[in-house]
Amino acid sequence: TTTTMEEISQSGSQIAERARQVAGVAEASSGVSSAGVTAVQGTNTSMVSIREQVESVAENIVTLSERNQAIAEIIATVNDIAEQTNLLALNAAIEAAAAGDQGRSFSVVANEMKNLAEQAKESTVQVRSILSEIQKGINSSVMLTEEAVKRADGGKQQAEVAEQTIRRLSDSTEDSIQAFQQIVGATNQQQIGFEQITQALKNIRLGAEQTAASTNQLEKAAMSMNALGQQLQQSSARYRI
Repeated sequence: TTTTMEEISQSGSQIAERARQVAGVAEASSGVSSAGVTAVQGTNTSMVSIREQVESVAENIVTLSERNQAIAEIIATVNDIAEQTNLLALNAAIEAAAAGDQGRSFSVVANEMKNLAEQAKESTVQVRSILSEIQKGINSSVMLTEEAVKRADGGKQQAEVAEQTIRRLSDSTEDSIQAFQQIVGATNQQQIGFEQITQALKNIRLGAEQTAASTNQLEKAAMSMNALGQQLQQSSARYRI
């Protein structure tokens, strides 16, 4: 009936409105997903930049370690020279002592050479200790930079996984939006069809009412004609008498 069709049409309108609301929420979610993808891409770029910076620091540390090793080799050479000088000074002191008064001045020089050699050896020991501490710091820095590179790589991988996940979510949301838009379109078409059917039923009911009214008028006219015919018959009978 017309009432039933109107109720169905109202239900279709409600479904279309709900579908539009859900589509609006889905579009908002799509916007959030896009922002998430952009943020993750920024994080990924930052991770790449951090990795490059850490690698640059690591290269500088390796260079510093190489120079530290070169200094250690030079110190080893200086220590060898100091030991040789000390040995030569000792031999010179022995020769000077054997020479008596004539070698006394040379003995003084030999002692000075020996003292300088001892000081040089002490200095090399100190420098070696400092270089050892520097090397420990370098080794620790190398380990830290390697760990930082690993973490940057791990962060980059996690960012890539997050980006892929958000992209899949965004794609699913876009598919949902399209599906809801199709539902809205189909519901609108259905509602238009229901409205057309409702209007047609109203027209049919109006036509039926008009037909009933015309039939009633015809019945009344027929009754009037019948009454008129009876009156004519009665009049004719009188004239015959």
